[in-house]
Amino acid sequence: MENNTINLNPQKHPQKRSEEGFNNLVGIEELKEKLLQTLAILLDDSTLNNWQQKHHPKQKLFVVERLKSGVPLIILSGEVGCGKTALAHTVASPLAKKIKKEVTVYETPSNIRGGGMVGEISNRISESFKIVAQELEEAQQGILIIDEADDIGTSRAQNQAHHEDRTGLNTLIKELDQIRLNRKKLAVILITNRVEVLDPALLRRAGLHLKFERPKKGQLADVFEHVLKGTNPTAPELKELTTTAANKSHSFSYSDLIQRAAEISLYNAIQNDQAFGAKVLNEVLKDIDPTPLIEKPTIENMNKK
Repeated sequence: MENNTINLNPQKHPQKRSEEGFNNLVGIEELKEKLLQTLAILLDDSTLNNWQQKHHPKQKLFVVERLKSGVPLIILSGEVGCGKTALAHTVASPLAKKIKKEVTVYETPSNIRGGGMVGEISNRISESFKIVAQELEEAQQGILIIDEADDIGTSRAQNQAHHEDRTGLNTLIKELDQIRLNRKKLAVILITNRVEVLDPALLRRAGLHLKFERPKKGQLADVFEHVLKGTNPTAPELKELTTTAANKSHSFSYSDLIQRAAEISLYNAIQNDQAFGAKVLNEVLKDIDPTPLIEKPTIENMNKK
């Protein structure tokens, strides 16, 4: 019998390992900083209050009041292997240090849809938010991660959308709207590879939408320098690696380079009894191909199926 118990796997931050993981995400520094700053504003009253006291001490701004009462929703979208999930799971540690408060991270399980019984999706979504609300006391800060969000956030405009899917989406939107009303310091991060199929109601509610792309030529040198840390690569070697990677039919993802290419290079170096470095990495890059790009579906095309 399938186990449909909801386990949100709460994790307290800061954690040393998590902070190291955050620091090791190279090539997406701007996205990291934007997410960190936005979460600080959403979860720490002093961040917003100090800014307002400094710049608008005697003014009651409409946009500030709207932010305080709005939906604390963030969307991370883009290509596979470009750091979305890794960033969502590690940002809480630097955030906790920044706001000087403990942050608890929750994640909806992969079986959030349940077994397909009538009303099950809605019940499990509601139960997930209820668990977080019960565990988070008024003075505590939390982040709820919903990975593969297109699984429960697909647009209601799609002809093939099942009644259960639409009901689940309506429940998700309702729960998001309730967060501020319940006075909880909770931010929700939706992660998706297919932002094109998310319902417009979710996109409208997002205060921040970060789009992740595969590294461009200008970012490749930083990635290779990180991979080769400890081997002291030269500028010509980094340039050669960048040229090799850029000459492929399409771009490598970050995980292609930091995990797949680097690990294959290390295996080869050990097996061939040679030093690990730019030379062996370059040979591997010539030999492997980037993972395929995600096919971007449109609602119109999906409706034709």
